[in-house]
Amino acid sequence: MRFLITLFLMINFAYAQTNIVVSILPQQTFVEKIGGDKVKVIAMVPPGSNPHHYEPKTSQMKHISKAAIYFPIGFGFEETWLPKFANQNKNMKFVEMTKDIERIMMKRHKHKVDDKHHHHDEHHTKHDNHHGDKKESKYKEDPHTWTSPKNVKIMAKNIYDTLVQFDSINKEYYLNNYNSFVKEIEQTDARIKDIFSNMPKNSKFMVFHPAWGYFAKEYNLVQFAIEIEGKDPKPKILQKIIEEAREENIKAIFTQVEFSEKSAKVIADELNIKVIKETPLASNWSLNLIHVARTIANN
Repeated sequence: MRFLITLFLMINFAYAQTNIVVSILPQQTFVEKIGGDKVKVIAMVPPGSNPHHYEPKTSQMKHISKAAIYFPIGFGFEETWLPKFANQNKNMKFVEMTKDIERIMMKRHKHKVDDKHHHHDEHHTKHDNHHGDKKESKYKEDPHTWTSPKNVKIMAKNIYDTLVQFDSINKEYYLNNYNSFVKEIEQTDARIKDIFSNMPKNSKFMVFHPAWGYFAKEYNLVQFAIEIEGKDPKPKILQKIIEEAREENIKAIFTQVEFSEKSAKVIADELNIKVIKETPLASNWSLNLIHVARTIANN
């Protein structure tokens, strides 16, 4: 009888799901790729919402209460809400999905036309000489780490290690899923490299919000951002951006559904170029990156 009870408990444990909460949809995809039917994953930021300033709903806090693991990603809302989540569920473990990823910094980069006062965001590594200088407070880590396949491979290993730590009985299951996902990441990377094979190094593409820094760095591109400190630029600065975009022969502007496209439309009308809506927050991470690569290559 005791054996049957032990066996019953082991079977229940083997089939029990680990409740996990993440911040954004791509993270949910990554965890589900490895966790499969052994995990139940909830993303806090729904489609169309701005993850930099998101505030969780009361209904979402119920998921926090049941979760065993929370994977932060580095967005602004987490700074305010993670302590509240920890207070809501003192048993929930916070695990850094982005551990061992080399961070890049979003920097206010000077425009050529008036390099004294006007800037757009570009990226530098975390070890940029200015980082930490109080006078350079505009430097901040770029949280959009998942736009790089190389980074996603690191995240996958961190997710695998975490799941095995919480549920060692299903280690083989997680390992098989992890290996399959790594192959998918490598195939995604190979397809993107093939798409960009004929593009000149340091080709520029224009974006409203600088969300593609890691993607640009990995594939030797340069993102040219319109947004200034999270806001639409004022008319005078916008005109200077238009002049620079014309000089750089920009042929399209990428916007996100999560942000305003007012300035992008002004620039597009002035230069007679396209406004293309893309988001780095799509749940289908692989197809989304491939689609973005094709769009950049064709424009």
